[in-house]
Amino acid sequence: MHDAWHTRVMSSVAFCPTVDAVNPLTPSVQLATQPFIVSAPAEGVRWITHVAAELSKTAEPLILVFYGEAAIHAPALGFSRRSLRRPAVGYVLVDPVMPTIGGDYGDWPDAPVTVIVSDNPPEHAREAAMQSRLRGWNVTQESLQSVLERY
Repeated sequence: MHDAWHTRVMSSVAFCPTVDAVNPLTPSVQLATQPFIVSAPAEGVRWITHVAAELSKTAEPLILVFYGEAAIHAPALGFSRRSLRRPAVGYVLVDPVMPTIGGDYGDWPDAPVTVIVSDNPPEHAREAAMQSRLRGWNVTQESLQSVLERY
């Protein structure tokens, strides 16, 4: 096959906030393009509403990066991106709390999922890694930098 037959979609990385702060992983990576960094919502503003509204400001294909508890919102944000006709191109969950599969977002995931487990993960991340392996998702202990360089 010739490389001319294959095109690679250029995508951007979007760092979704934790429940109450900017994603702490943002400074740990050096990317060729400026990542999209979503701030934490103001007090009284729903997390999903705020993050979905912020992500709607870009039409770029996004790799959504979640840390810890925020990963439970990955299906809702995936649904939001699809409804805008701007689906995510990948999900990276770092030491995540496992998102619920099924329910209102039954067709999630709609893009590849990589789960990164740190050297000394919390118990919820160990459980999420086990469930992720059973689902056939990529589970790794690689650095976030290494994972994002493959996209």
